Amino acid sequence: MAGMSGMTRREVLVSGAAMAVAGGRSIDGQSAVTPLVGAGDFASGSKVFSMAAVAATKNANGSERKSVLDGRLATGEVVAMHESWAPEGTVVVPHRISHSEILVVLEGTMAFEHDGKADKAEAGDVVYVAYGTTHAVKNGGNGTLRFMVVAVGGDVK
Repeated sequence: MAGMSGMTRREVLVSGAAMAVAGGRSIDGQSAVTPLVGAGDFASGSKVFSMAAVAATKNANGSERKSVLDGRLATGEVVAMHESWAPEGTVVVPHRISHSEILVVLEGTMAFEHDGKADKAEAGDVVYVAYGTTHAVKNGGNGTLRFMVVAVGGDVK
């Protein structure tokens, strides 16, 4: 069932749950500055953030991202969220995070390397990246890899 924005119901629900966050890092591990739809204090209540209102930023490795929000929740956690697209063959350099991340694979196959292990995540899968983990992701399939990143706590600003 497609939502009003062309997203499936699952994507709308997953994105809504993930709305708790948006990122200060791009898919290639470099800082990215992108206009945000939502920034600041979210203690004032529930909101809808339009992904259509955010321009995509192109990264050096060929990927793109849209940072949709960042701020502090009423419960005190600092959160950030972005959506990323990675063309076939795109690789992210291994990097260590000082926050926690939840990656929601919306389309394609993600190759996820962490802690000396290699895992794959398909569309609909959720990947948890623990605080302090050195990891890398790459497009592990044919076509585009599309995923949401929800970053929580730690060095998220």
